[in-house]
Amino acid sequence: MIDTVVFDIGGVLAEWNPEKGMRAMGFSEETIQVLMEKIFRAIWLSCDEKRYTEDGIRAYFKSVVPGYEKEVDVIWDELPKISTEFPYSCDWIRELKARGKKVYLLSNYNNISFEKNSVNYHFLSLVDGRVVSYELEAVKPSPVIFEHLLKKYDIDPEKAVFLDDNKDNIAGAIRMGMKGIVFSSYEQARAELEQYL
Repeated sequence: MIDTVVFDIGGVLAEWNPEKGMRAMGFSEETIQVLMEKIFRAIWLSCDEKRYTEDGIRAYFKSVVPGYEKEVDVIWDELPKISTEFPYSCDWIRELKARGKKVYLLSNYNNISFEKNSVNYHFLSLVDGRVVSYELEAVKPSPVIFEHLLKKYDIDPEKAVFLDDNKDNIAGAIRMGMKGIVFSSYEQARAELEQYL
């Protein structure tokens, strides 16, 4: 009997689309491709393991893409344009809570990114708790982050299911004894979750 549902954020409860966001920021397609290659595909995930000052993370990004200092500042000034919650997210969580399920978040973010994107994440106030990677300096699928979640909230892994759009992260949860659903769409994931509930 599943009594706990754990969600990833980006790609599951919120859209994470740097290219779309940078277009909204007014960047040229050439600039977008450079920043995608040098930042979002190359260093973004590694930044989720750490705490930064805002000046510190801006300086780091600028060192990676010399000549794009202005664009780096725009990215951090307007970061919420890159990630907005999906229309179904809050209602899905409310429904699970109404059915007596505990709902938690487990996601990879650095502290600056999480703080800035939180303005778009209304579901944060609905969940029973969360663990974010920067707090532990460990990112999914490290067992450290799963162990911390389970211990912090006294979750029985055999009664918990984790939803993430990354199959390696789901494999990490399964190794900890949790059920796992690789998220590809709301309809698909909701149907699979119902089979567990």
